[in-house]
Amino acid sequence: MSDSRPRGSLWRDHPAFFWGTLLLVLLLLGGAGVIASRVPRYQSETEYFNRQLSTAQKATRDSLLANQQRRTALAVAVLRRDMRIRSLEQKNRHLAIVLDDSVLELRQGTATLRRVHISVGPDSVVRAPDGRTWRLVRPVGERKVAERQTSPTYTVPEWVYVARGEPVPPESERRVAGGLGAYVLRLDDGTEIYSQPSRGPLAETVKPGGFMTRSQDLAAIFDAVGESTPVYIY
Repeated sequence: MSDSRPRGSLWRDHPAFFWGTLLLVLLLLGGAGVIASRVPRYQSETEYFNRQLSTAQKATRDSLLANQQRRTALAVAVLRRDMRIRSLEQKNRHLAIVLDDSVLELRQGTATLRRVHISVGPDSVVRAPDGRTWRLVRPVGERKVAERQTSPTYTVPEWVYVARGEPVPPESERRVAGGLGAYVLRLDDGTEIYSQPSRGPLAETVKPGGFMTRSQDLAAIFDAVGESTPVYIY
């Protein structure tokens, strides 16, 4: 026998459950709507704070770099001052390179025996495609003459070609007779004071981190110095 009783509706049979569920759904929908409406603002605020943080980080970085540069510049200035004083106090024959004036002086005590103009090689950083890096920096401080050479055969460094974007030839093809001119004074740190060459890739430009002068000017100084002669660079 079939049941002929009419089916009751949910809201009539269980009104508390029905209205509670409906209220919960409405609250969830309302909350979702509120959140959805605030998403653009949240995104905007997040981007803003990210930009502010990035700006602050950049400012901090720039400040640290500036402070480091100031400290480095101050240290170099103090060193150059000290080298000038030590040069003036040196009673024996010595060389002085004054960077600001671009001059090389042969001195005996405080007396200047010879003063010649030089080209000062700039600081340079050369990076090769394979990741190798050459940092060529003008020296400052006290050095000594380590070697005197006349018209030496010079092996042009690889970085010269890399800096020009040219293929690096084999070493045998990079040897140039007189590649550093007629006279070369090589210091104990490898720095070279040389006369302008007439051939080779350094004939028209001064070597970064080096010092170049005219052949006749360096000739007038060359025989007056020997190995271990002090050199003050400031």
